[in-house]
Amino acid sequence: MDKQLESKIKETLENVKPWQRVPTSLEGVFLIKAPTKGTQESIMVEINPLDEFGRPIKRRGIFIQHKVQLERFLEVMQESRLMDFLDTLDAMAGIGREENVGTLEI
Repeated sequence: MDKQLESKIKETLENVKPWQRVPTSLEGVFLIKAPTKGTQESIMVEINPLDEFGRPIKRRGIFIQHKVQLERFLEVMQESRLMDFLDTLDAMAGIGREENVGTLEI
């Protein structure tokens, strides 16, 4: 365990309210201080990729409290049939792949 990182996290959490989203140096990864359970701090990570303007793409992302949870999400997301399923849903909704739009010179 990285004691320096642990110290930074504890220091950061002292200055935030429960459910406040704290950006990290990892793009799309936020630290969340959940309400305390008894005497134990409840800390989560929110994974919420950023859009082209630097804002989270969803109102709420995926909340992870333990490493095993992330591992299980990754297993599901790496399932090849998931992409096929989402392609079908996009086609049914009339959503195609985004076209790259060039910069407008003014």
